[in-house]
Amino acid sequence: MHRYLTISVLAFAFLTSEAQAEPKMTKFDPAKHGFNFRNDFKNDFIPGLDVTTGGLCNGMSCTALDYYFAGKLIPQQDFRPANRTKLQSHLYERNVTSIKVNLDRWADIGFNPLGSRDTELFERGLKGELAVLRSYIDKGTPVPLGLQMHGKSGNHAVVAIGYDVGNNQGDLKIFLYDPNYPNETKTLVPNLAKKLYTFPDAKDTTWRTYFVDTRYKALSPPNIPNSSYPKDGKVHELVLKFSTGQDDLRGGNDNVNVTVHLADGSKQTYANVNLGARWLSNYTEYAQVILSKPIAPEQIKSLVVATTFTGGIAGDNWDMQALTIRAIGGNVDRNLQVVGANRFTGDKKSLTIPIGAGGSSLPKDAVTKLILQIRTGGDDLRGGNDNLNVEIHFKNGTTQTALNVNKGQRWADNSTASVPITLSKPVPVGDIKSVTLKTTFGGGVGGDNWNMDWIRIRAFGPSIDTQIADADKYRFTGQKKTLTVNVK
Repeated sequence: MHRYLTISVLAFAFLTSEAQAEPKMTKFDPAKHGFNFRNDFKNDFIPGLDVTTGGLCNGMSCTALDYYFAGKLIPQQDFRPANRTKLQSHLYERNVTSIKVNLDRWADIGFNPLGSRDTELFERGLKGELAVLRSYIDKGTPVPLGLQMHGKSGNHAVVAIGYDVGNNQGDLKIFLYDPNYPNETKTLVPNLAKKLYTFPDAKDTTWRTYFVDTRYKALSPPNIPNSSYPKDGKVHELVLKFSTGQDDLRGGNDNVNVTVHLADGSKQTYANVNLGARWLSNYTEYAQVILSKPIAPEQIKSLVVATTFTGGIAGDNWDMQALTIRAIGGNVDRNLQVVGANRFTGDKKSLTIPIGAGGSSLPKDAVTKLILQIRTGGDDLRGGNDNLNVEIHFKNGTTQTALNVNKGQRWADNSTASVPITLSKPVPVGDIKSVTLKTTFGGGVGGDNWNMDWIRIRAFGPSIDTQIADADKYRFTGQKKTLTVNVK
C-alpha cells in the first residue's frame, strides 16, 4: 500500500510542477543584443523594372543571433543603414539566404486555399512547433521563428528568446525579439477562439502560424566599428537624413557630394555620400559622414549639398523632400538643422544650408513628414478618375492638401499602402489638428466604392517618430466621400 501511495504522491507532484511551470528565458536581451533601428527597409529589388520589396526581418533576426553567438557587440547605430553600406549589404544577403533555405517551409505555411488549413496551421504552433521551440529554449538557445500572416499575404521573421506555457493551452506566451520593435521584448499569444496568434499590444497584426527555423546556422558577423569619441565637445561625424520625394536619385554617375564650410574659411568635402546607390522615391536614406577633422559645433558655418547631374534629356532630377543634419561626438548629439523640399536638376545642382551657431531653431517635437498607412479591405480603390486626396488641418486654421495620393493607381483588395506627405514647413506635433481623407468618386451606377479597413498616421521629425492618429473601418461611396481623423 505504501508503494502505491508513494507513486501517487510522486505523480501528483510531477503534474503540479508541470502546471506551475516557470517561464523559461534565454540570455538574449533585445535591448542589448538586438539592433537599435527599426526594420523599415525598402529594397531596390529589380532596379530596371522599379520592383521593390519591404523589410529585412530575416536578415536582421539571423544577424542579431550571429553577433550573439559570436559574443560580439552588435552595431550600436540607431539609424537604418543606407543602401550599399557594409551592414545593409550583409543584412540583405543574410535575408536572401534565410529565405532560400526555408522556401519549402514558407510555401507550406503560406498555402491555405480559402482558409481550409486554418485549424491545422494554428494547432501546429500549440503542438509540434511548440515542442521544437521548447527544446531550443530549454537549452538556453534563442532561435529564429517564421511567422505567417493571417488574412493576407505576407510573412515575418523574429527571434524566440523564451516561453511560458502557463496552466492552460490559451495561456501560452512566446517571448520575442522583433526587428520591427527595437529594444523591446514582444510577446506572441494564441487566440483559441479565432485560431490565430497576436501581440497583445498590437492587435491589428495577426498571424496564422509559425515555424521554428531549425536550419539557421550561425555565421561570422561583419565587423562594423562602433563610434567611440573623446568627450571633447566636438563634432566627429554627421548623420544626414535625406528624405526623397516623388523623383528618385538615380545613383551610378548621378550622385551626391557634401561640403562642410567652417567659420575660419576652410572646408571639408565628402564625395558620393550615397555610395553610388539609387535612393528610392518616397523613402529615407541616412548618409554617415565621418569628419576628417573634428569640429566644434559653433565653427560649422554651412553645409552644401551638390549633385553630379549632367543635365540634358538623359540627365537625372531628384526631389529632396527634407534633410535633417545631426551632429555626433563624444558628448555631442543634436540636430544642427532641418530643411524642407528642394528639387535638384541639371541646371540646379547645389543647395547651401546655413547652420548658424550650430543649433537648430526647431523644437524637439517638430514634425517634418507624415506617413499614412492605409489598409484596403474587400472593395478596392479603383484609381483612374477615382482617387484619394488628403488634407492636413492645423490648429491655426491653415490646411495643407496632397492631391491624388494613390497616383491614379488601384489599391487592390486586402492590400496596405504607405503614403508619405512632407509638410510644407516643420510644425510642432501639437499643432496638427486632424487629417481628412477625401475621395473623388462620382457616384451613380458607375461610381466607385472603397472599403478602408484601417488607417494609422505617424509623425516624423528630427527627434520624433510616433503614431498620432488612427481610425478603423470606413466605407467610401459616392455619397460618403469624406472621413476626418482627429489627432490624439
